Amino acid sequence: MQTASQAGTGRGDEQGLVAEDFRMINRSGFGDGLNSYTHSMAWFQGRLFVGTTRGVLQMNKCNEPMPNMKPWPTDWKADVYDYDRRAEIWRYDPADGLWQRVYQAIWVNDAQGKPVPRYIGFRGMAVFQGASDSKPCLYVSTWAPARAPEPPDILRCDDGETFHSVPRPPFGPQVRSFRTLQRFQGRIHTTPTSSSAVVDGVRRAQDSVGSESTIYCTDDIAGAQWTNANIEGFGERANVTVFEMCEYHGRLYAGTVNPRGMQLWRTEQADKPPYTWKKVLDKGAYRGPHNEAVASLCVFKGALYVGTGIANGGFHRQFRIGPAASEMIRVWPDDTWELLAGLPRDTPQGLKVPLSGYGAGFDNLFNGYIWRMAEHAGWLYIGTFSWANALPYVPMNTWPEDVLVLVRRWGLDRLNRDMGGFDLWRTPDGVRWECVTRSGFNNQYNWGVRNFASTPHGLFLGTANPYGPEVCIQRNGKWQYVKNPRGGCEVFLGHKREADQ
Repeated sequence: MQTASQAGTGRGDEQGLVAEDFRMINRSGFGDGLNSYTHSMAWFQGRLFVGTTRGVLQMNKCNEPMPNMKPWPTDWKADVYDYDRRAEIWRYDPADGLWQRVYQAIWVNDAQGKPVPRYIGFRGMAVFQGASDSKPCLYVSTWAPARAPEPPDILRCDDGETFHSVPRPPFGPQVRSFRTLQRFQGRIHTTPTSSSAVVDGVRRAQDSVGSESTIYCTDDIAGAQWTNANIEGFGERANVTVFEMCEYHGRLYAGTVNPRGMQLWRTEQADKPPYTWKKVLDKGAYRGPHNEAVASLCVFKGALYVGTGIANGGFHRQFRIGPAASEMIRVWPDDTWELLAGLPRDTPQGLKVPLSGYGAGFDNLFNGYIWRMAEHAGWLYIGTFSWANALPYVPMNTWPEDVLVLVRRWGLDRLNRDMGGFDLWRTPDGVRWECVTRSGFNNQYNWGVRNFASTPHGLFLGTANPYGPEVCIQRNGKWQYVKNPRGGCEVFLGHKREADQ
């Protein structure tokens, strides 16, 4: 998570960045449209590192239940393993503006002896110096496909050049990925976030629901001495996944995925694991299932900001939740909380109304979650996931009534062009908000802001864009697959140019 002490200055960026301050430094998935997500990002040894996840929409066609999309938005094969989905790590040097691929996952054999990628994604990065590390190292959390022979590992890099695997936490064989790597009290913390197992008769093949809700911690990743930091699900079965973590006010905060409404927990005692915990938010901050998940956490000017969402882009088919737009909540050290953007409601703590004046999704019903947040040069930046770009592929009889109203008013083409991409907003205080873009920087296929990195060179922003290498479009009344020059993840660098200061 980005904190004030980590935020860069960005040479005049304290004025606040506008859309024109962001320039694209990578397009089309580093030249390969199968690089769908900038799923992890870290500033390490004076350079930017980005980990990708590949073939997201091609993989989503294998989900159960499968999304109801006809035609399928991208090119696809009956067997997703016919694609080369080996995840990649790229490095950017601001000194010369060049990218270099520094790691690509290897091939391994599945149980039938067929080659499969060892990793299809790198979902988290953290710079951490463990007990046996001679200096800070870059650690990377991974995503193993369902047919990989082992659960995912952790990658370690100490020189910015070479990566090797180190022992993972004691995951069960059904764990397929983990994401957050959170520093706290000299330890690193992580938790599983996807599974290929059958639990309670339901196949959990979606990437936001794990097979266990356990936080694992260690002071020495390379030494593999992992310990449980909590009891399973904080003792509540409905907490199917611990999704996000953040250090704030000397405590570790953890947010869950819960089909009854997300929960937010914090440590009370953390001298040694397992920690004791206290619940801060319950029942989706009393919105219920439409705040199913804590999607993002960020510390900003003395408060903890909580971005909510519904798993799988605002419509969790497995649990039949949504579609609904996300909310922004602010939590204080005394456990009181405020609604910044969302739906007014009565709660046990009294009436909550959005202090910003914005409703759910910042008045954009397509913003399924507030995906990432970061402080940069005294401003809080938040990026959303928008599912508006999926409308052409979703049968009209399944559209919510409020979507139908917008389509009738604007037309589908305009709606997709103007609101198909992510939202990016900034605020100096959590109450006054300014929109930087509602169109994914004029790319409707950029359906989400997946990562930020605040650095002395400016604010790096990485997108989630799974509409490559080919996208299905309608021409002369017929659907056809064509090459998509704006498909695949993109990276932008935002900072004030000297002429603008």
